[in-house]
Amino acid sequence: MTPYAKATDQYLTQRVNGATPEQLVALLLEGAQRFLAQAVQAMSMKDYPAKGHAINRVSAIVEELALRLDPECESELATNLMRLYDWWGHEIISAGADLDSSRLERVSRQMGEMRQTWEQFHLTRVGTGEGAGFQAGGMVG
Repeated sequence: MTPYAKATDQYLTQRVNGATPEQLVALLLEGAQRFLAQAVQAMSMKDYPAKGHAINRVSAIVEELALRLDPECESELATNLMRLYDWWGHEIISAGADLDSSRLERVSRQMGEMRQTWEQFHLTRVGTGEGAGFQAGGMVG
C-alpha cells in the first residue's frame, strides 16, 4: 500500500467514525456514485471484468442502504425508500447486463439528489441541535 493510499484510508475511516446517521447514508450514496462512474467508464473501455466489479460494489451499497431502513417503521417514507432501493438494485443489474450506461447515469443522478437531501437534513438537525438524540436504529434512510 502506498503512503497516499494509506492516508486516504485513514481519512475515510475518520469520516465514517465521526459521521452522523444522515452523513453515513450520504457517504454510502457518494461511494455508489463513484462505483457507477467506474462502471460507465469500464463499459466505454469494454473492460467487462472491471464493469462487473463496479456493479457488484454498487449493488452491495444499495443492499446496505436497504438494511439501514428500520424494519419496524411502517411510514410512507420508509416504504418509498425501500421501493426506490429495490428499483435501483434491479436497474443497476439490468443496465449492467445490457451495457446501458445511460441507465446507470440516471441512477447516479438520482443518488446525487438523494445524497444532497440527506446532507441538507443533517445540516438542519445540527442547526437545531436535534442530532444528539438521533439513533441509527430509528433511521429510515
